[in-house]
Amino acid sequence: MAGIGKTRRNFMPWVALVFAILSLACNVALFVGSPQQAVLPWLSIFFAVVALFFLVIGLTRAFDRKTIYSGKTLGIVVSVFVLIIVSFIGFLSIRTRELPSAASAPQVGQRVPDFTLTDTSGKPVSLGQLLEVPPLTHATAPKAVLLIFYRGYW
Repeated sequence: MAGIGKTRRNFMPWVALVFAILSLACNVALFVGSPQQAVLPWLSIFFAVVALFFLVIGLTRAFDRKTIYSGKTLGIVVSVFVLIIVSFIGFLSIRTRELPSAASAPQVGQRVPDFTLTDTSGKPVSLGQLLEVPPLTHATAPKAVLLIFYRGYW
């Protein structure tokens, strides 16, 4: 009976943490612009559910089989981090469904309708004015205009 009294490490909370971090990485990859963007939100939710599964196994081992598995305190600390990450993923998954669709927003490559805004000196400037060739010059018209919108006022 050489194995009696010897405890094993409980790796399940750590496995749950790895899956929770993978779930976060899927959300980061979504905003970076990686391929297969339609799959990434579902993959993130899948990884979060798998993380919860391993977390339940790890906590069951830590509390029900404490004579066999060690690391109860560290398992609880890791479990708190996993629950925070999974809760954040759940919050993101629910809140992003409530965002309005941007069907009327201009698409990439689509020409924007003409509009007029004021510049820093208060003078109105239209998009058409910025894209036209100045009179009596041999310059070419600019191909694009970069618009920067600041939250605030001048």
